[in-house]
Formats: sequence, structure tokens, C-alpha cells
Amino acid sequence: MENGVNIASLEHELQSFCPLATYREGETIYRPRQHGTSAFLVRHGRIKLYHLDESGKRLTLAILGEGHLFGEMALTGHPFRETSADAMEDVTVWVIEEEALQRHIRHYPDLALSLLKLFLQRMNEVQTRLKEMVFKDLETRLARTLFHLAERHGFKRLDRWEIALRITHQELAELVGSTRENVTTLLNRFAAEGLIAKERYHIDIVDPVRLSERAALPEVVSKN
Repeated sequence: MENGVNIASLEHELQSFCPLATYREGETIYRPRQHGTSAFLVRHGRIKLYHLDESGKRLTLAILGEGHLFGEMALTGHPFRETSADAMEDVTVWVIEEEALQRHIRHYPDLALSLLKLFLQRMNEVQTRLKEMVFKDLETRLARTLFHLAERHGFKRLDRWEIALRITHQELAELVGSTRENVTTLLNRFAAEGLIAKERYHIDIVDPVRLSERAALPEVVSKN
């Protein structure tokens, strides 16, 4: 499972100047154009970042769990949110205010380095997503997304990856920039070919090597 920072190792530093906030499943954390001076670090649960265009079509930018940073642009002097953030399940987050961070960061260099690492990681993820949306076809994007979800929110058991995340076909469609109908068709094809096993809200990768070929991910093949 792919993690962000180790929350336990930073607990002392965070609790010295960061309050905790709790959001219920489905609750909004922030919306675009909303003023904000804080970033958030997930302590427990999962959140979803997404963008809504003028027609109401939703593009999910990321699903983030424990140890991951979001809303980080507020720490760089951008006072208004550009995306939406919702709690996918009950979630607890550390609220990192810009001014409080500036006052305390010299005393906690490890925290500063960890936050910088997360910030750079988010920037890299955004660039990768943009490239995939522009240059990769839907089958490739969907296969890569399944691997990404397995690495971040699942675990490997024997020769298969289990995605430990409740996710609908519509939510997958919003992650890959397509329609629910097209994603359902592809998922059914993957299942018929023995690449995945799926039940309601649950998907496992049962043949990582063959699915990695669809995802054009040779490094996945080399790991199996």
C-alpha cells in the first residue's frame, strides 16, 4: 500500500500547533473560490478532490488517504480554492494554518521536509494525470487507475491486488474522464478476460501482468 507521510512520527509536532477537524461521509471540506489559508493532512479516512466544469461534469483529481496532504496551495500564498474536497468516508484531518506553520516550521525541520516532499509529490501526480488525460486512450487510463488505486488504497495478496476502497463505476468514470457506460463496458471486458474480479463497489486485480500490459506499465510486470 502506498502511503504519504508517517502520521505517528509527526504526531507530536502536528499537535503542538495544528487543530484536528472531523468531517462526516459526504460532507464538503471546501469548494472552489472559497477563501482558505490552511492545508490539510489526512489523519484517518479518505477524501476526494475534484473539479466541476460549467456543465456540471465532474473530474476527480485524486482520492487521498492517511498521511496525504491536500489544499496545499493555500500555504503558497494562494488565498482561494481552485478545486472541491469532500469526505468519502468519516475523516479526521490536521488543519495546517499558513501563519502557524511559518511560526513553528524552524523548530520542526523534519515536518518541513515531510510537507515539502508531499507538496512535490502532489505536483508530480498532477502532471502525470494531465499527460495521461491528453495522450492515453481510455483503456490505458482505466487500467492505470486500477493499479494506482490498488497501490494507494489496497494490498497485495498472493498473486492479486485487492482494492480496499468502496468505489462505484461512476466514480471510476470521474477519475478517468469518461462516462459510466464506457467504463462499465471496459470493466466487463476486463472481467471477461480474467484480468479483474468485480462485485458491487469492489474490484480486485487478479492478473496484474496482463492488466499491466493494457496499462503500458512494464515496471508492474517486472515486479510480478
